Amino acid sequence: MEKLKIGKITGTHALKGELKIKSFSDFNDQRFVVGHHLIVGNQDLIIQTVRFHKGQYLISFQGYQDINLVEKYVGLDVYGYKDDIVLEEDEYFYGDLIGCQVFWDDKDIGQVVSIFDNGAHDILSVQTPTKKISIPYVDAFIDEVDVKQKVIKVHLIKGFLDED
Repeated sequence: MEKLKIGKITGTHALKGELKIKSFSDFNDQRFVVGHHLIVGNQDLIIQTVRFHKGQYLISFQGYQDINLVEKYVGLDVYGYKDDIVLEEDEYFYGDLIGCQVFWDDKDIGQVVSIFDNGAHDILSVQTPTKKISIPYVDAFIDEVDVKQKVIKVHLIKGFLDED
């Protein structure tokens, strides 16, 4: 089963073994739930409690409800299994979109190099021959996505690319 990096442990919270996790996941609502398995270091841990606080998840794991048992995990990455997530027809993992060629009116404008969430929606960072541009991953700009062929067709407005 393929593992995906979905977060990083940034610290502890209180004395009952809660860890602060900064999420990198594109499916938080499925990843960070009670009873779900996460991999930290080389251990498969089961979520006992979860809550969202100040932009991070506070999570405790079964059998680890003591700060002395979890301090060793601070700074480690958190992984989940790709197969744990059920995708809808038009949903993709961030990693599936990275490396896709982006076309606008049949012209290859560049390649997706990263994706980030700006709080309102996802943003594709596309490396063109001359610079990086950011394209909102919303219906107004994304016409078609074919992850098997690694192609994304977009419809941009004036100003996204330098125009002569």
